[in-house]
Amino acid sequence: MNKIYRHLRAGGNPTFAPHLIGKLVSRLRANDDLKFVFAVAAVIFFSPIAQAEILIGVAGPMSGTSAIFGTQMLQGVQAAVDQLNSTGGIEGELVEVVSVDDACDNRKAEIAAQSLVEKHVAVVIGHFCSYPSLAAGKIYESAGIPMIAPSGSLPALTDAGLSNIIRLVSRDDAQGAYAALRMNIEFAAHKIAVVSDGSAAAEALVARFKAASGTAPAWFFTIKPAVKSVDDLMVGLAAKDIAALYCACAASDAGFIASQITAAGLGLKVYGPDSLLAPQYWEKSGDSGEGTFVSFAVDPQLSSEARKLIKLLAAADIKAEASVLQSYAAVQVYAQAVEKIGAKNSTGVNEYLHSGASFSTVLGSLSFDAKGDVREPRLVWYVWSKGKFATEYLVK
Repeated sequence: MNKIYRHLRAGGNPTFAPHLIGKLVSRLRANDDLKFVFAVAAVIFFSPIAQAEILIGVAGPMSGTSAIFGTQMLQGVQAAVDQLNSTGGIEGELVEVVSVDDACDNRKAEIAAQSLVEKHVAVVIGHFCSYPSLAAGKIYESAGIPMIAPSGSLPALTDAGLSNIIRLVSRDDAQGAYAALRMNIEFAAHKIAVVSDGSAAAEALVARFKAASGTAPAWFFTIKPAVKSVDDLMVGLAAKDIAALYCACAASDAGFIASQITAAGLGLKVYGPDSLLAPQYWEKSGDSGEGTFVSFAVDPQLSSEARKLIKLLAAADIKAEASVLQSYAAVQVYAQAVEKIGAKNSTGVNEYLHSGASFSTVLGSLSFDAKGDVREPRLVWYVWSKGKFATEYLVK
């Protein structure tokens, strides 16, 4: 009952939460704590009805093959909004959630975005898929609405130059820099090589690898996708005395390369991006894939800040999946920006989000650069072992 009382004292509209009224009726029927019930009833019938002043839009795949992620996003945002409203909302104003479905489709994302603009949302949490996020982001920018992407790792999302977008996950090509920093330390006295399949995604990884290396790796080599022979690569690795290889290619090609490294009697250590976390890698590599290091997005559930929320969500029968926690964090970021700048100054909020300011979230402390990318890498190392992969610390 105290929950109902706090809701109403905070200006909560009973029409927003009919389940709370049901609890009141149950207590009345039980003749339990009548004085309290009558006091709450007085608040309901004699207090002015409060309306939500801040609308948060949630955009994602509420239907289709990715609908589970849209549901998770909505759960995370709603949980964060409920928490905000229980303590008075944002700047003393209640917050309400409105959701739209883009089915992870570009055209539907544009329609969904226009719908949120017409509803005058203050911010959009979404979208889930990268290309729909980019399509919708242009519409939000024209309307001056900030967009916080809980996922969406496509580099183009922030490379497009839109001023209103930040994302909570590391961009795909950040894995190249992440690998270079580690490999340069571990193999400081040895030579490193990089192999690419020439795709746009692979070349972006290689570019970031080069930029983070300081001194260029000893050798770069390009293969064709679904390569049948890598004899030239093996000869070069041996001739140049390479100690470690970064594979920016598909899982099957990287697995084949790993198997040929063993066949050639080379004792190279293999590293790669998250494309190698696929069963095709081990199918092609066999035992040669043992100990391969692969970068991947950090599991939000591992954050110490998330532990309390995970327990609260479990009590409400909500699994704290990645999209749930990331969407919750997105609301936290927006709320802190508004408390600093003011809800009515969307331009100022956008600038603050891109200023490098630090935000305290269930994912830990986050900050964003001028492009909208998260500044610290949200990545961790996984290791292949005995046909399975696990985070590095678990393997150790």
